Amino acid sequence: MIKIKSRFYPKLFFSALFLAILLLVFYITRPFLPALLTGAVMAYLSYPLYKKIIRRIKNKDFASLIVVVFIVLLFTVPFVIVLGIVSKEAYSTYTTLSEQSLGTNFLKIICKDENWLSCRTIRSFVGFLPESDLDYYLKITIEKITVFIINNASKFLASIPLIFLNFFVMMFVVYYMLKDGESIAKRIKGILPLKESHKEHVMERFHDVAYAVFYGNISIAILQGILGGIGFLILGVPSPVLWGFVMVIFALIPYFGTAIIWLPAALNFIFIGYLQNDNSSTIRGIVLIIYGIFVISSIDNILKPKMIGAKAKVHPILVLLGVLGGLSLFGFIGLILGPIMLALLMTFVDIYEEEKAELEKYF
Repeated sequence: MIKIKSRFYPKLFFSALFLAILLLVFYITRPFLPALLTGAVMAYLSYPLYKKIIRRIKNKDFASLIVVVFIVLLFTVPFVIVLGIVSKEAYSTYTTLSEQSLGTNFLKIICKDENWLSCRTIRSFVGFLPESDLDYYLKITIEKITVFIINNASKFLASIPLIFLNFFVMMFVVYYMLKDGESIAKRIKGILPLKESHKEHVMERFHDVAYAVFYGNISIAILQGILGGIGFLILGVPSPVLWGFVMVIFALIPYFGTAIIWLPAALNFIFIGYLQNDNSSTIRGIVLIIYGIFVISSIDNILKPKMIGAKAKVHPILVLLGVLGGLSLFGFIGLILGPIMLALLMTFVDIYEEEKAELEKYF
C-alpha cells in the first residue's frame, strides 16, 4: 500500500504540473497563436520546395532563408500591385462622381427624363420615406460611409505594428520549421500514444487533407480569375487580363472574395449608363452582377467543397463546415486548419472503430 502511494503521488504531481505548464504556455502564446499555426502550415506546404533547394545548395540555413524570402515576396508584391491599381481606380471613380455632384443632385442627374423606369422607381421609393428629399438620405448615407471608412482606416493604421510583428513571428516559425523540420516531425510522431500503423495513418491523412485544401483553394481561385477575366473581356471592362489576375488574389480572401472586384465594376457600368443616358452600359452592369453572382462567386461555394472533398477523401459537408468554422476560430489560416481538424477527427474515429472491433474479438 505504501509503495503504491509512493508511485502514485509523483505521477499525480507530474501530471498536474505538466497541465499547469501547458496552460501557462497557452496563455503566453495565445496572442501569436494564429501566426504560429500559419507559419507551421506554410512551412509544411513549402517543404517540397525547401527539399529541392537544399539538394542544390546543401546548406539548411541558406535554403530556409531562400524559401522565407520567396514567401515574403509572394505576399508583398501582389499586395502592392493590387493596392496601386485599386487606389487609382477608386480615385478615378470618386473624381467622376464629384464632378457630377451626385451627392447633391442625384435626382436631377438620374431623372433627365421623367418617363424613365429608373426615375419613376426612385420617386416611388422616396414617397414611402418620412422625408421626400432624397438628397437628405444620400448626404446622411455618404457621411456614415465616410465615418466608417475613416474609423476602420485609423484602426488599420494603429494595428500595422502588430501586423508586422505577427508576420515576423510567422516567417520566424517558417524558417526554423524548415531548418529543423525532420527532427520536429520525428519528435511529434514519437510523442503520439498510438500504434505505428495508426501514426502513419494520421500523418498520411494530415498530408492528404493539407495539400488538398491548399491546392484546391489555389485551383478554384485561378479558375475564378480566368472566368472573371473572360467576363470582363466580353463586357468591355478595360484591362481584363490584369483584373483577372487581381481576382485570383482576392478569391483567396474569405467572405468578400472576387466580389471586391466585379461588383464595383458592375456598379460603375450602371452609374455610367445613368449619367450618360447609355442603356448598353446599364445592361452590361446588370449582366456583370448576374454573371458575378451565379458564375464567378458560385464556383467558390459549390465546386470548392466537392473538389477538396474528392481529393482529400472527406465529405463535402465536413469541408464546408471546416472552412466556415475554421475562419471564425483561426482567421485566414482557418481555411486550411478547419478541414484538417475535422478530417483528423474522422481519422481518430476510424482508429477507435478499428480498435473496438479488435477488442470485441476477445469478449
